[in-house]
Amino acid sequence: MKRLIIYRLFDPTYGPQGNAKTLSVLLCKDNTFTYSYYGGWQEGGMGFSISNMQLQRSLPIGARNFKKVEDLHDEIVSILATGVGSRKISSFEILNDI
Repeated sequence: MKRLIIYRLFDPTYGPQGNAKTLSVLLCKDNTFTYSYYGGWQEGGMGFSISNMQLQRSLPIGARNFKKVEDLHDEIVSILATGVGSRKISSFEILNDI
C-alpha cells in the first residue's frame, strides 16, 4: 500500500482545532483505495468509522477515474463537505502520485 493523502480534520463547534481527526487515503496494489479514520493528528490514534461523518456521497473506491492525485483530492474535498462533525479540513498533505 502507498499512502497518497493525509487530511487533518476538525469540528468547528469545538473551536478552531476541536475534536481533531485524521483521514488517510491509501492506494492498494489492486488499484483500489482504502481509508483510515482515527482520532488526533498523530499516527495511530483511536479508530473511528467513516460513517460517523454521515457523508451524503461515498468516498471513491477505485483509482481508475483519477489521472492525478490532485483530482482525487478535489473529489474527496467535495465529498467531505457533505458530512457532519469532524470533517472540516485544517490541513492536508499529498504524499505520492497515483
